[in-house]
Amino acid sequence: MAIKAALTICFLLPAFAVAAPYDFDDPNSYLSSAEAMSSWAETLTKHAQQRDDLLACRSERGCKGRLKSFNRMMARSQALSDEEKIELANFYINRNNYDDDRIERIYDENGKKTGVIRSQWMTLYDFLTKGGDCEDYATSKYFMLRELGIAAEDMRVVVVFSRELRGYHAVLAVQRPDGATWLLDTDNVVRKKRHIGYRYIFAINENSIWDHREDFAGSAR
Repeated sequence: MAIKAALTICFLLPAFAVAAPYDFDDPNSYLSSAEAMSSWAETLTKHAQQRDDLLACRSERGCKGRLKSFNRMMARSQALSDEEKIELANFYINRNNYDDDRIERIYDENGKKTGVIRSQWMTLYDFLTKGGDCEDYATSKYFMLRELGIAAEDMRVVVVFSRELRGYHAVLAVQRPDGATWLLDTDNVVRKKRHIGYRYIFAINENSIWDHREDFAGSAR
């Protein structure tokens, strides 16, 4: 089954009770390499192409949006601990404008909406100049923390069903050296222990895709 089709189906599932902490070590959730999701692979390529412009914008001239403050923030954060970098990235990215226009809605033959898929992901450069929606907040935190030295294997952008929002949402999961998982959300809270109200759907980083639908369906009560 194509990756796009597989990850569309997951949005048709109902929401159930609260979630357990996100598990980086689940051996059954690996789906494929990141290149299999074309929209995400294109974003990774575009981010790599924009990276020099992103990090070169250290002056007042020719810098758009938050690019000036981003580079000042990056320069000042090099001496911070990893914990402080994670907290900083969460707060800094959450200050940007929210814009929800990159969702593709799926309708049946009667015109009823049956699901949604992600039709586009935004690079960090584009997010800082234009804003974005919850998935873009999560991916931008991922890209920013990569620049701050956090390893790719310790982070995943996780698409979830949020009981509080009654809809689909995205957070950044960061695995810590003690095995704990922190979730970074759009409310400036780094959830270090209690991951309440989420059902994990799928996850991505620059290397891989993980499918959590079996865990999701198996949690029904």
